[in-house]
Order: sequence, then C-alpha cells, then structure tokens
Amino acid sequence: MKNMVLKDLIKQSMIAAIYVVMVMVLRFASFELIQFRVAEVLMILILFDKKSIIGLTIGCFVANWLGAAIIIDVIFGTLATTIAGILMYITRKHALLAFAWPAIINGLIIGLILTFGYLVGPLYYTIPSVFIGEAVVMYAIGFPIYLSLKDNQHFIEFFKS
Repeated sequence: MKNMVLKDLIKQSMIAAIYVVMVMVLRFASFELIQFRVAEVLMILILFDKKSIIGLTIGCFVANWLGAAIIIDVIFGTLATTIAGILMYITRKHALLAFAWPAIINGLIIGLILTFGYLVGPLYYTIPSVFIGEAVVMYAIGFPIYLSLKDNQHFIEFFKS
C-alpha cells in the first residue's frame, strides 16, 4: 500500500514537471491571445489513468504561476484544466468527444480571462482563438498519440504499474 502511494506520488510529480517544462520551453505558444499550449497533449494520460488529473492540475498551476499570469488566470486557468480532465475521464469511452472537452472548457474560461482579466479582445475573438488552439493540440497531436498508445500493452502496463 505504502509503495503504491509512493509510485502515485512520483508519477503525478513527473506529469506535473513535464507539463511545466513543456509550457516554459514553448512559452511563446503557451500564453497570450493565440495559444497552442502543447503541454495540453498530456491530457491524453487521463484516458489511461484518472489520477493523471492531479499531476496535470498541479502542472498547470505551477506553469501559470511561473508564467507570471494574473492570479485569476492562475486559479481559473488551473480550474479549467481540472474540469476538462474530469469531463475527459467521464466521457473516456467516446474518445472523440473526450478530446473536445479541453478545447471547449479552455475556450470558454480562458477566453473570459483574456477578455476581462487581460483586456486583450472581445469574447467573440478570445473564445474561438483559445478553442481553436486547444483543438489543434488535442486532435492533431494528442489524438494520433492516443491511438498509438491505447493498444500498446507495454505502455498500458507501465502506466498502470
């Protein structure tokens, strides 16, 4: 039991750290009005293990904090990732739908934050811009990776262990 808790702690810490590094390395694409936050591709891990929501939530929080986001962005941007993760897990049997949740939730929440927190544009521009960036990351990058991993027994055994 104690060994399993330690493994979970290490796994979620690694997911969070990878998320943060990806956001910081690709900072130019991870923030601002037009966002292609490639780190969001890690959301596919939720379809393999719901505990990944924890690592992704922590990673998003730390990345937003380090990225000098305003406090409302740190809090509600992180909440958007958590909500999208929960909805992905709930709809995991329908992968095409599950992959839409990060785009929908981030489009709405981050679009609102960009408009009212950063004052960068009207909602009819901010919501679609975030939605499109997230959809591209999830479907063009994440979905092919998911398809290659979902039947890979070595990955599944490694990830579940």
